[in-house]
Amino acid sequence: MNMIFLYYDNPRMLKIQIRYWNSYAGILTQIPEILLVDDSSPRTNAAKIVKKVGCEIPIRIFRINENIQWNMPGARNLGCHHAKGWIYMSDIDTVIPKVEAKKLFEKYPLDENCFYMPKRVWLPGSTPAAPAIVNLLYHKSQYQKIGGYDEDYSGSYYKEDVDYIERLKRSIPMVERNDVTIKVVHHSVVSDSRTRGMSRDRSRNQQLFQEKEALGFPKPINPLRFSWEREL
Repeated sequence: MNMIFLYYDNPRMLKIQIRYWNSYAGILTQIPEILLVDDSSPRTNAAKIVKKVGCEIPIRIFRINENIQWNMPGARNLGCHHAKGWIYMSDIDTVIPKVEAKKLFEKYPLDENCFYMPKRVWLPGSTPAAPAIVNLLYHKSQYQKIGGYDEDYSGSYYKEDVDYIERLKRSIPMVERNDVTIKVVHHSVVSDSRTRGMSRDRSRNQQLFQEKEALGFPKPINPLRFSWEREL
């Protein structure tokens, strides 16, 4: 089991995540390995933070060398490239408490021919949040079957996650895990829980999505269009 998180200058949020990850020891029968991808953060280094705080479960950290704006597809592909078996994909702003992690990973036998989506609430409080199509549990074989995340979307904001789940849903059924609650930390509480300082203009990727939709969402080609290195 691997849990993949992306990092882009989110030092406060990363420290919060580490506290959640450390709580899994002794609770989960199978301790997941964290795969943390630093998407070429210009100001802070994820590996240095993890070394300082201390992660008590297995973790590997990879850093992308090129600072490509909104390179979530590439960063997710890099994490999946190093994963084995089951993959839980998440954004850095979304935490999964230990009790919820145990339910998601261990309550029912996992079927490789399905993928799973938990429900979300906002922190602070417990206001329901729309399901995030990023927060998914799927097997690597299914990721490979559909070609991974489409890096044509990298460089601009929007739609890369919709493209991925559309292709995944056309391959296997989705199971909504409404018994599992994951929690999204609002940026009003932790200011660096969301990416800052980049344009969120949607026009380029909206047009790209429409073109790919018209073609039936073709399988992506040429993943990992950048250099990277392992830092931990």
